[in-house]
Amino acid sequence: MPKIEVSFSDICDLVGRKMEVRKFNEEDSLYAKCEVDEHFGDMLKLDVKDTNRPDLWSAEGVAREIRCRYKKYFPDYKVKKSNVVVKVDKSVNEVRPLTVCAVVRNLSLNETVLSQLIQLQEKIAGTFGRNRKEVAIGVYDLHKIKLPIRYTTTGKDEIRFAPLDFEKELTPRDILLRHPKGKEYGHLLKNASRYPLFIDSAGNVLSMPPIINSNYTGKVTHHTRDIFIECSGFDFRFLMPALNVL
Repeated sequence: MPKIEVSFSDICDLVGRKMEVRKFNEEDSLYAKCEVDEHFGDMLKLDVKDTNRPDLWSAEGVAREIRCRYKKYFPDYKVKKSNVVVKVDKSVNEVRPLTVCAVVRNLSLNETVLSQLIQLQEKIAGTFGRNRKEVAIGVYDLHKIKLPIRYTTTGKDEIRFAPLDFEKELTPRDILLRHPKGKEYGHLLKNASRYPLFIDSAGNVLSMPPIINSNYTGKVTHHTRDIFIECSGFDFRFLMPALNVL
């Protein structure tokens, strides 16, 4: 079952009421199908009992469920078509054929929100997405991207970019050999002659899924206001729920 770490004060703020950890563990958490595994300071480690509810794998998801206990509340998410175009090349059909994407605007991000965003991204890709095989997720600072975006492929030594947390530019082949995420997930591209790539119209690489984001567009900070999200894989039955939860 998924384990997540959350700030208890963040949970209280999101629910909109002060709660006690003991009462939260004995009563409130049951509404979100979880229980407290560990409690240290303001941090709680939660065991989420329902593996079919990835929307509960964050502080926001847990709080949304608990909030309905006290007040009938159904969030009204404003969704519309964006002006962001992602052009999908036929070359991805041979390696990782499908992608679904979205833009989320007017965010106010702090370290707590960022930690939950990253944790949710990793939990969905790791558990629901079967260790990135079925769902790999990239989150980007939209203002660093020159539209439109292309989802295409590249040769193993055809392009160079700095992967996340690296300053030096590497080829896709080098990333699989030298970057920690390349070593961990490189087997997913083991038999591929070309590798998937998200790239913008200025030639800036967004990511090489399902391995790693770029260090430029793929670094979201508290300064970021609008984000671009992409999920790539093989089956819309995995991809659409993952995107919707994020």
